[in-house]
Amino acid sequence: MPVQRQRVWLGWIGVLILVGTGTGCGSARPVAVEGYEEGGPSFVLEAIPVVRDAQSGFELYLGLRPRTLVFTHVDTAYQASYEVLVRLLDAKGRVRYEQAFDDTLRVPTFAATRAHALHLWHRFVPYRPGRYRLEVTVTDRHSRHYTTRRRRVYLPDPAGRGPLLSPVWLERRGANGRYEVHPGLHVAAGVDSLRAAVELFKLVPRHRVRVRLLLLQFPTDTSAARPPYDLMPAPGSLAYRGIAYDRPETLQVSTRQVEGLSGSVRIDFMLPPLVERGVYRVEVTAQIEGQEQPAVSRRELAVHGPTFPQVETLDQMAEALVYLTYPDEWEQLRTARTPAELRARFDAFWGCLVGDRRKAARLLRLYYERIEQANLQFSTFKEGWRTDRGMVYIILGPPYVVEDRIDEQIWYYTYSEQDPRYTFVFERVRWPGSPFVNYVLRRQPYYYDMWHRALTYWRTGQVL
Repeated sequence: MPVQRQRVWLGWIGVLILVGTGTGCGSARPVAVEGYEEGGPSFVLEAIPVVRDAQSGFELYLGLRPRTLVFTHVDTAYQASYEVLVRLLDAKGRVRYEQAFDDTLRVPTFAATRAHALHLWHRFVPYRPGRYRLEVTVTDRHSRHYTTRRRRVYLPDPAGRGPLLSPVWLERRGANGRYEVHPGLHVAAGVDSLRAAVELFKLVPRHRVRVRLLLLQFPTDTSAARPPYDLMPAPGSLAYRGIAYDRPETLQVSTRQVEGLSGSVRIDFMLPPLVERGVYRVEVTAQIEGQEQPAVSRRELAVHGPTFPQVETLDQMAEALVYLTYPDEWEQLRTARTPAELRARFDAFWGCLVGDRRKAARLLRLYYERIEQANLQFSTFKEGWRTDRGMVYIILGPPYVVEDRIDEQIWYYTYSEQDPRYTFVFERVRWPGSPFVNYVLRRQPYYYDMWHRALTYWRTGQVL
């Protein structure tokens, strides 16, 4: 392939990947995380229990992805309207607090409606102390589609004994140079402006508190998923467990001494650049003089590729072809010695799959749309496209029916639940106290024929 043709082809690919998926301005809608209902806004949730002016409550942060909202052109800008419904439920499932907030997101350009960068929404929600289940539902007012996120929260008692330690939260520096809360569990690699923060409440001058931060890294499986007909990973292996919590490596230790203060104090810890994929834990302990047991707060995060959740660079795009290539084709991509050589082999792979250039463009676009959607829907301790669920979603698309059980999730690609060839069972592997879950596909040899038939549809363009 001539050099000039390579550059045009790759530039054209870049345009396709930037177009992506989403609901902005009437484009195709993505699959939502819970229940696989199409069109739900994508957002991440952060709830930080605090005490403000002797009132318990929590700072609620949502990170909304603009590309999953429906925008309309108003005057010289683009506008999306949405509702945020906040509910607190007690142990018996009774609603104890409910409030809806209406809001509008305005952006100046069409390109901004396609942005992956999170738009931060924030409210302080006051409520009485206790343990609750928090439910937050975001509804797009144009499409009426919605998405719900849930988590447990404990609101501290302002009348209780102090001092009290808040949960750990993360902040990152924005383009304007100011730090703002980074909600959710996922961070792109290479962030060099990330910091952890906590608050101590109900301090009096006699309190002497030693606050220590530990930054830990755990061995993590970051490999791409193996085919459905491959051997099951052994239960004790890293591929099955996902994270080796029993083998932490300490990356940073920082301490602060707090004394002679009243009320509350915020403590910040700068973190080093996180460049290696995997799972990290920020652990903050507050040892109060005169008390035996320290207060402990932990926050875990997963570090992914530098452009997460997008797949933008040539290296990333070539790596994600692992599910579509045959072994010799994959070896050709892996052994490329220079960027120019990789570009030529990458272009040649896509150019040879389908003779029709327009059809090849649509095929390529669909594949990387699913890669991106897998990142948005299935990311855990590793990027969503690398997971077992991500692999199945990329090749077969969204399942017809999803059945959620306590210890497994079942995807049906047939309306006959008796046909095992089109039924995928994912074992749910949990770790106590961890926010991450590993869904391990229960691999079976009878998937072989169906899987290779699906690959043939892809490689001949019949999947379109």
